[in-house]
Amino acid sequence: MMPTETDAAAVVFKMKAPTTGVSVRMYNPGFGDCLLLAFAGGDGEARYVLIDCGVHHQYSGGSARMKRVADNIMAATGKHLHAVAITHDHTDHHYGFRYARKTFAEDDVIIDELWLAWIENSDDDLVKQWVKNKHLTLRALTSAINRLQQANHPLAAAMQSVLEFDVPEGFAAAGNAPPPLEFLRGKVVKKLNVPQDYKNPRDVFTIPGVPNVKVYVLGPPRNYELLNVMDDNNEVYPEMTALNERTAFAAAVLAADGEARQDEDDDLIWRSRPFDKRYEIQKIDADCKMMYEGFFHDFYGFDSDVDQSNEWRRIETDWLLSAQQLVEELDSITNNTSLVLAFELTDTTPHKVLLFVGDAQVGNWMSWQHLDDSGPGEKIDIDDLLTRTVFYKVGHHGSRNATLKEHGLERMTNSDLVAIIPVDKKWANNEKRKWEHPAEKLLAQLETSTRGRILRSDKIPQNGKKPENPGMLDQQNWKAFTDEIELENSDDPLWIQFTVK
Repeated sequence: MMPTETDAAAVVFKMKAPTTGVSVRMYNPGFGDCLLLAFAGGDGEARYVLIDCGVHHQYSGGSARMKRVADNIMAATGKHLHAVAITHDHTDHHYGFRYARKTFAEDDVIIDELWLAWIENSDDDLVKQWVKNKHLTLRALTSAINRLQQANHPLAAAMQSVLEFDVPEGFAAAGNAPPPLEFLRGKVVKKLNVPQDYKNPRDVFTIPGVPNVKVYVLGPPRNYELLNVMDDNNEVYPEMTALNERTAFAAAVLAADGEARQDEDDDLIWRSRPFDKRYEIQKIDADCKMMYEGFFHDFYGFDSDVDQSNEWRRIETDWLLSAQQLVEELDSITNNTSLVLAFELTDTTPHKVLLFVGDAQVGNWMSWQHLDDSGPGEKIDIDDLLTRTVFYKVGHHGSRNATLKEHGLERMTNSDLVAIIPVDKKWANNEKRKWEHPAEKLLAQLETSTRGRILRSDKIPQNGKKPENPGMLDQQNWKAFTDEIELENSDDPLWIQFTVK
């Protein structure tokens, strides 16, 4: 029987796996991560692992671009994904499963396994604590943004935009369609029914049907404090704190708006007050002019309709501007819940490692330093893995706090190191966002560590041309690098691919 036009296209675009090792295809959906890995199965057939598939919900044209990406993935895999890994719950990592839902939902599309971190298991006790605190923050931010909107403050819209990024299920545009993770849970053949179906640090497993490959789970940490560490903090474990700025501000906003829930928030509100209870002035006393008229006149003004000289002391909504930091921290905390995977090729000497970190930030990276301690799961020597890393998917589009220095990049000393960065610098750095993606200092160090072997989704060469040598390798070694590169021959290339043999 003659192949149909669709069959012929699928044959032409089928992604081949190398005899040994793995091919990694980085798509360019816009601003987002979408990585397709092809391993050789023991039966000679390829096995496909998709790590993330998304584009930022504010990216212009992202929906149409994502549909093109999904069509290519279907052709490349013959509509069979052996595993899908979603690193964390942000639109730029999973919104392909909303924008291209129709493609992925087709009956003949098969997804064998879904890899999710333990943080996505709603029955986990630590997750319940994390969700409770996140919901407190979301309630507080909603109240703060509403008050700023009522005051016509321009920051309200910007804060709402960032908040939507972390709560995509709240989008009005989402309609009645289930969120991406819910869709995937229903679509996948092997359901996530028990805690063991989720990935925990120190889990080590194999890809069914693929010999000579081990997968190590490095993060996210099962440590609530570390999930909240987004910056360097001298790369040490944080102190346990009963109350931080985020929960204190949240409690204050909810108390001011009368939105505090007595059973859940009372203790938090009392601990968030700036003074001990014995120093507080109750409102009934504050209304007594005989007792406090002089105090309020001197320090706050507004004791009469005539004297308004201290009007500048009124804070009105100014204190709510702290919510901007709260919004940014909420975004970063979700990044820190990223599922981090290291793939070890055990048929090489030494065993080569490919590292995929999602958007993991400092606390996630810090936790890997203790994966060789006693505890559940297999001990993992992170220094050994980093030393053998030959392929690094750069964290969080190259942001400054998503790649550790001393305990990260500086330990990736393999002379064959290659880095890939899913990013759109022009979009990230425009006047509205001003995100430093990628960060210049990190980019400079990556160039040194890889000797120029960096592939970026926003710099895929057009019309099949190979990347040009920046001059940090001789031509022979540069050719050895580019010989392992494939890319779409187009003036608007959708992907670039690198093979680790």
